[in-house]
Amino acid sequence: MLDAVRFEELGLPAVAIVTEPFTATGKVMAELQGFTDYPFATVPHPVASLSDEQVEAVADGVTATVERLLLRAVADAPPPDAARRTAAGLVSLEDVVETLAEALRADRADLTAEQSGSRITFRLHIPDEACAECVMPSSMLVPMFQHRVDQELGPGLTVELEDPRTSVS
Repeated sequence: MLDAVRFEELGLPAVAIVTEPFTATGKVMAELQGFTDYPFATVPHPVASLSDEQVEAVADGVTATVERLLLRAVADAPPPDAARRTAAGLVSLEDVVETLAEALRADRADLTAEQSGSRITFRLHIPDEACAECVMPSSMLVPMFQHRVDQELGPGLTVELEDPRTSVS
């Protein structure tokens, strides 16, 4: 999703293809980059375990959608949606956490946070160990969280993430 959004920022039409369980994650990733309601193609999940013939069938099934999205005029591509962004300071930390957690729930994870001064500590909760590898790595989550905090709560706050996958016992 992020690669497609980056191309769009450069004015180059692009299409992200996301498996169905990750549509919420895809929507949030696009929104965090300023592309609210960014259109993308979806395919059934999983794809990694499919045979070559099955992958070809999935590709054939999504080709028309990808083509339609690629051929839309650059002028019609959704611009960063500043109108739907809330002015800094008018959103609570709880609102930010809920928005971010919504995307993580698609991967059977959840999120909480607490603020101490200018530091916000997010805590990632992954109750099902089998789903741990489905959740984006901390190296991707932290910049996304920081972007959302800056956008919604204003600059000057520092984000950190407690991730059970990186905890040392």
